Amino acid sequence: MPVLTPKQREIRDREERLLEIARELILANGYHGVTMARIGTRLGVAKATVYQHFSCKEEIIIALAGRSVDLQRELVERAAAFQGNPRERMVAIGEATQLFATLHPDDARIFQLMNAEAITQKASDTSLYRLRTSARQTAAVMDGIVRDAIARGDLKLKDGDTVEGLTYQFWLMGESTKAVMWSWMPPRELGVDSPFEAMFHTGQIIGDAYGWRPLSQDWDYRSTRRRVRMEVFPGESRKAYGAACLDL
Repeated sequence: MPVLTPKQREIRDREERLLEIARELILANGYHGVTMARIGTRLGVAKATVYQHFSCKEEIIIALAGRSVDLQRELVERAAAFQGNPRERMVAIGEATQLFATLHPDDARIFQLMNAEAITQKASDTSLYRLRTSARQTAAVMDGIVRDAIARGDLKLKDGDTVEGLTYQFWLMGESTKAVMWSWMPPRELGVDSPFEAMFHTGQIIGDAYGWRPLSQDWDYRSTRRRVRMEVFPGESRKAYGAACLDL
């Protein structure tokens, strides 16, 4: 890691503080309640100084969303290393997604805000490239699990099916489940007490439909989830669910 000069450390630290202030303002006031001038005032610098770090507030939101994606990717990578068969490891990915949303709801909200406000239309290609690169790395981890299942003979894709197509179904399921946390229509209004339990159930249906062995009728995947919580995410699981972390 390169050694930073005092000036470079000052700039880095100021940018970190800038992002934290922007995050606080977004969570408190929403997209329209955030301006470069307000960020500068809270930071104790001129608005022009804020522009030295970011060209617009949309770039700031992209940077915050990038933090969110990186945080979830780290959880996914840990989940993928779970000592189990490939389908169990995909279940572990689901547990990582649930933990991320439970422990970091504000990060999940910022990411959904970015989509809802069409921030990507105003962000630079460079910022979007960094964001999408991190997201693609997460998808690549999931692709690898599917390929491992095929190599073991646990899964055989039919003509027309692709590894990426199957991964996308799990990806979409996780993203949509996180999104409902901030939806105008709460899941309970639709008769769903736990969207993540619904996600787990739907994931089992998808796995069985593809013939991904072991099928849910032949394996206790709830026991797998308990193992994931205790073996991969013990601290996070207790923090998220308390003493009930194994009650599935």
